[in-house]
Amino acid sequence: MAGVNVAATPDPIAELNQVLSEIIDVVQEVKQAHRKVPETRDLHAEIDRLFDDLRSWAGVLMDEDRALGVSPLGMIPSVAGRYPPNLWPGAPSDEEVRRFLGQQLHRLVGHVAAALADQQDDGSRAALAEVQRGVQAHRQVLEELS
Repeated sequence: MAGVNVAATPDPIAELNQVLSEIIDVVQEVKQAHRKVPETRDLHAEIDRLFDDLRSWAGVLMDEDRALGVSPLGMIPSVAGRYPPNLWPGAPSDEEVRRFLGQQLHRLVGHVAAALADQQDDGSRAALAEVQRGVQAHRQVLEELS
């Protein structure tokens, strides 16, 4: 086709894996937040729930990759291949942690929305929609904790 820029054509599988990669990054950030927020705080309990959901969503997306015939981590680095920055060398306030996690979830939901818009596979759409609903719910809880 004349005039079609092939490089600009969205790759739904690549976008699905971009979301998976983002989730893995957020898991690492949530682990750091978990260590910084005392267990007695409501924020710590929300971080626990978020961590569990992130792991579940990563599993759902990896299952979808397998269903599409793609190696789940064939396009992105595994957790072992990532080196997250030390987000809080000192003792952050709950507000700093909450605000940071809210920003990361905002970024993640943007990636999910972009990937969802280009998906034609029903399974991929369902998986991404599940992630989108969950991320939005956690964003709401984080806002309520402020």
